[in-house]
Amino acid sequence: SWVTVDRGGVFMAADSGAPGDAPGAGPSSSSYISGVEIKTRLGTDVSTGGGGRSGHDKLLDLRAERHADAARADPTDFDAHYSWALVLQEQAERAEQSGMDPNRRDAILIDACAKYRKARDLRANSISTLYNWGIALGDRARLKGDAGDAVEARAMWRQACEKYRAAVECDASRTQSTQALNNWGLALQQMATLERDPGARERRLLAAVGRFREAIRRDPGFHRAVYNLGTIMYALSERARGHGGRDTRGGGRSEHADGASNHPEDSNAGAHTVNASSSVEVAPTSADELQTAAAMYICCAQASGARAVYASSLRLVRHTLPLPALFAGTLTTAPPGLGVATAHSWRRRWFVLDHEALWTGESWPADVARGPGGSRDGGACGGLDAFGAIGAWNRVSTLPPWGDDSHSTNLDDDANDRERREERRARRRRRTQAADVTLVEGADGGSPWGVHVKTSDVACAQPCEEASLPAGRAFVVGMADGSSHYFVCDDVAAREGWVDALTLVQHVAARGRGEALRAELVSDATVAPQLRNKGR
Repeated sequence: SWVTVDRGGVFMAADSGAPGDAPGAGPSSSSYISGVEIKTRLGTDVSTGGGGRSGHDKLLDLRAERHADAARADPTDFDAHYSWALVLQEQAERAEQSGMDPNRRDAILIDACAKYRKARDLRANSISTLYNWGIALGDRARLKGDAGDAVEARAMWRQACEKYRAAVECDASRTQSTQALNNWGLALQQMATLERDPGARERRLLAAVGRFREAIRRDPGFHRAVYNLGTIMYALSERARGHGGRDTRGGGRSEHADGASNHPEDSNAGAHTVNASSSVEVAPTSADELQTAAAMYICCAQASGARAVYASSLRLVRHTLPLPALFAGTLTTAPPGLGVATAHSWRRRWFVLDHEALWTGESWPADVARGPGGSRDGGACGGLDAFGAIGAWNRVSTLPPWGDDSHSTNLDDDANDRERREERRARRRRRTQAADVTLVEGADGGSPWGVHVKTSDVACAQPCEEASLPAGRAFVVGMADGSSHYFVCDDVAAREGWVDALTLVQHVAARGRGEALRAELVSDATVAPQLRNKGR
């Protein structure tokens, strides 16, 4: 199998070459990156041992008989049917290890699926039942695929996707379905290998991108999904390199991006993190951008939870990162410290993200387009090569030193008090507007400006739709002090990439793993000229 399997929390990297039609297949096995599936069944405490009819196999037989007796005694006993299915599923796993006939293993899995169906009928909102049922169907799909029955394999994978989707929809708290989202993405990835039409294959892969991305948005510390998203980006980069770039007619988006799909196994229903007008089923279109995205996700996975398979994959793609930074690109933003960002105050800047901060580079990279018409500031004004002094949003303010009027101890409705409060408000507005005008004029032709925000000061990053922002795809960064700051990207894929990068780096820093990320970034790193402003 080209999918690396995680049984009982122990990673076992695939040592065989990738199938010829695998989405991540390269020219040789050395350039192949596989995924990591969560294979641990929810609700079982039995570990997997060696093959053969051992004492553990006999114990499983006894447990299966006990659960069968309980189910016959009380057909409405959910626990009996669910536990019976778990035992059958483990027996099928051990049968695979002992080399049992595939037909016999398939029969055991069919029996397990029947027990899961009965348990689902008794408790329709059981997330673990639906999740484990999806795993059993995935095991059946692999058996069919190994036997050369692509039609049955595709049908089994489709059913597995439906079970994972149902598990996600049952998770009202959005805290128990990250593993289901991860396996749903891997099932879609497997379905892509069975598609003959290149367009259909790419749509499956983009749907898988959405599942992995949603998993890490719900739990940024779930490094398996982070790594798997990197493998999808790598697979798409290999396809783009072989076909001269991806088809951009859909803007790098899946046809199922808005949840309206002819295939419910691809549908994004129940998995949105933002409003319905946006989607997480997007990816860059060029091979180089896709490979850089793959390196970013794999690097974050390695920093969050070091694994041998992560390290070997990172060695393959690390050189595509903007070292010693993790992520870099053009963003449109307003100068720090503005009370109100008016339409003419927004500027394009080259931003860099590393293990400890988001900041503007010293100047534009030589090979980067600076804006429409070739202007460095997106056509808004004549730009400057240097971005200038660093400012921090959470420390720069144009407000007067006095406190907010809401803290006044005199709350009487006396007319004189109201007049004094109105006068203070008017004075504050005038001073704020004057400071804003000075800052914007300085950006136009005077002192250049830049920004520097520590990841430890970032609380969250998420996509947004705001009509008052400049044209493009926006996201908002929430700061620890309660303030929010907006950025605008050129397209959806760039926005989702920035949100993912900020979310992952913030989580890595919060867990005290910032040094691990730094170590990955400075390994064999060459500092580019546009990154030399760091630390000033």
